[in-house]
Amino acid sequence: MMGLLNKNKKHKGLSDLVGIDFSSTAVKVVRLKKSRTGIGLAGLDLLPPVDFSQQSGRIDLPRNLCPHYGCLAYSSEDTVVRLINASPTAGSEVLPEEQIRELLNVGEEYRASAVLVNKGKGRQDSGFLAAAIPEDDARFLFNMFPSGPPAPLSIEVSGLASITAFLHARSEECGNESVCLIESGDQVSYFAFINRGVISLVGRYGFGGRMLRHKIVEELGVDDELAGTILSDQSINIAATILDVMNPFLKQLAISRDFMERHQKSKVTKVYASGGTSLLPHWKEIVQQELQIEAVSWNPFENIQIEQDVFPSNLVGQEARFAAAVGAAIGGLQES
Repeated sequence: MMGLLNKNKKHKGLSDLVGIDFSSTAVKVVRLKKSRTGIGLAGLDLLPPVDFSQQSGRIDLPRNLCPHYGCLAYSSEDTVVRLINASPTAGSEVLPEEQIRELLNVGEEYRASAVLVNKGKGRQDSGFLAAAIPEDDARFLFNMFPSGPPAPLSIEVSGLASITAFLHARSEECGNESVCLIESGDQVSYFAFINRGVISLVGRYGFGGRMLRHKIVEELGVDDELAGTILSDQSINIAATILDVMNPFLKQLAISRDFMERHQKSKVTKVYASGGTSLLPHWKEIVQQELQIEAVSWNPFENIQIEQDVFPSNLVGQEARFAAAVGAAIGGLQES
């Protein structure tokens, strides 16, 4: 989160950034501007997805979404996210990349970084939020911006970028509670448990909308496009099918929730959902039923000033899809 995998020199005083979230279903683009009165939305768009299996090519953003710099986020089953414990050198809050890779159990073909989330007292280790992405993916993303605006400042994992957006939107509301965040995309879902504003546990699971569509295809003998339409139709009750596919992910969530509550001695009070898959009918109800915790959507544009006519009418109701793009841009503004 907040430029976690930044390999470029930091730029100070930036007040205009675009967050670009690459997923298998779309490229989500959000331009934010920082002023004395807060952060405002300058524009957003939903673009066709980029195929990572093909050669990387230049991406052309709409002119109104091209400030000088941008912050990238992406989601993949090859990403690694984890909370790690370590003791940095005296007076430092940074871990060497080699040590981070060792703690994440990845090799030099990964780019890794970590940020301090819980400073240890005395001889206790400190807690770091760590992530790693394949170097090939990093090069692919950077190669889409060979010259001209926006120049990429950083890459981070979408599931962690959404945490930044959530803390900007709901930090005061959740400052004295323990909550669970779920960013559920088409291929991958990320989750995080936050206790009184401090990240206590994070994880990634290979579950998303694609698995649900495949299940509908198998059960009903329809094609993938029609399966997607069936999933999105509120009038068709396929809750049992969704639960069947989601069950392993929900079990992992339940185990993580129990672990967090036991070690933090704090009960999880709510699940906050974002990502395109979380917008499917019955999704939140199933999560709530299985975990016995209230599950709600949240709007990543909360606490962001939005002038009239800036938010496209065709994207109203899809705000949850932009959580990672918003978080990537906010993280860059906070660091600059």
